[in-house]
Amino acid sequence: MVNLEDFLRKHSIYFELYHHDPIYTNEAAVIMKEEKGFTGTETKALFLKGKSGKYYSFVTFTTKRTNFKRLKQVVGEKVAVVKEDEMESVTSQRAGAVTPLGYENTIPIIVDEELFKQEKLVFAPARPDQTMVILVKDLREMIDLLENELFIYSEN
Repeated sequence: MVNLEDFLRKHSIYFELYHHDPIYTNEAAVIMKEEKGFTGTETKALFLKGKSGKYYSFVTFTTKRTNFKRLKQVVGEKVAVVKEDEMESVTSQRAGAVTPLGYENTIPIIVDEELFKQEKLVFAPARPDQTMVILVKDLREMIDLLENELFIYSEN
């Protein structure tokens, strides 16, 4: 895993970083966001595994249900959410605080295309006691610099 704070500083990419008590639920994240006073679209990251054994990171809205049949069409293989113990073993992250970015370049990133219409994205940077905010306009550049393959998920 890449330390996103160091990575973003190194590449002079704008971000906001908030420190707080550990958060593992969307409800707690909304409360903390109100307390800290920052803005942006709340996201969730799903750590997925394909039938081939390949891992993927999928970032979408916290409130959006995932269409796994559509995901299969997007990435070309059936995928499922990785079980918690396997995800923790592979990524050293805990469920509820999974980052969408910062993985080794063998792990493709799948981004919900609707996120590109937002201004800022809010997510846990692989730590339950931190929240990161980035500008959507920088997302593709970040993925390119991290050298992850990018898939765009759409409902159509």
